[in-house]
Amino acid sequence: MAEKTGSSIPLKERRFSDYLVFVDESGSPALGNIDPNFPLLVLAFMIVRKDRYLSEIVPAIQGFKFRHFGHDQIILHEREIRRDFGSFSFLKTKALKSVFLDELTAIMDAAPFHLVCVVIRKDKLQARDKTPDNPCHLALQFGLE
Repeated sequence: MAEKTGSSIPLKERRFSDYLVFVDESGSPALGNIDPNFPLLVLAFMIVRKDRYLSEIVPAIQGFKFRHFGHDQIILHEREIRRDFGSFSFLKTKALKSVFLDELTAIMDAAPFHLVCVVIRKDKLQARDKTPDNPCHLALQFGLE
């Protein structure tokens, strides 16, 4: 008898994707008050094979976190890193920040993933169409295509 999952599909016959997709945004999808200094909505899709994520990316990032923080529970937020804020306040010296960023850059450079980026110029979208689609929906659609 086949082992069962929560569904009616036997575990041996169940098939999951070989890939993970991580999506992150920069900017706001709002069309009301568009910031003239950053009129963009950016969606970035990181596409990676699960086996390579588990065997290469996770250990590299985990090791990086242990070396710099003594644990792996820290979340690497770009804004906090860039501003030397919170857990990243130790990066205020140029030498330490350089070592930190160089190591993180080397990890990302070696990481086996594909990156798909979609950039929506909200001001131009709004000028082109009086009732444009939600920029987030458009970016998601383009990225998935």
